[in-house]
Amino acid sequence: MPPPLAAFDRRMAQRLSRGQLEPDASIDLHGHGLEVARMQLYHFLENQRRNGVRLTLVITGKGASPFARHTLHGTGYFHAPEREGRLRREVPLWLHETVFREHVSGFQPAHPRHGGGGAFYVRLRRLPEHHAP
Repeated sequence: MPPPLAAFDRRMAQRLSRGQLEPDASIDLHGHGLEVARMQLYHFLENQRRNGVRLTLVITGKGASPFARHTLHGTGYFHAPEREGRLRREVPLWLHETVFREHVSGFQPAHPRHGGGGAFYVRLRRLPEHHAP
């Protein structure tokens, strides 16, 4: 079993919350259904970890918050089930699952310039070092 998720160390959390760090890679999931988004997120995190990336940005979108409305769509558009911010709600639950914890060490909401409440910084675990016998 992989270890549980942990908070970012204080220094990194501060730098992220101030917008002083840039993620090494990002994925934009909003607009995708839950099943497709979950598969894409898993494969993205697995590939980025394999490539040695440590900090990623996962964009979920904010959903149908009152501040996300645009008058061109009319009010009915925002009450459709797919506009309720399901990805924003589900991604943290997925990241706590065993298969994701194998790759993920922790996450936190993103700085406003990286998407704020509609995105998460996700820290990936280091790959284990294999020593030659």
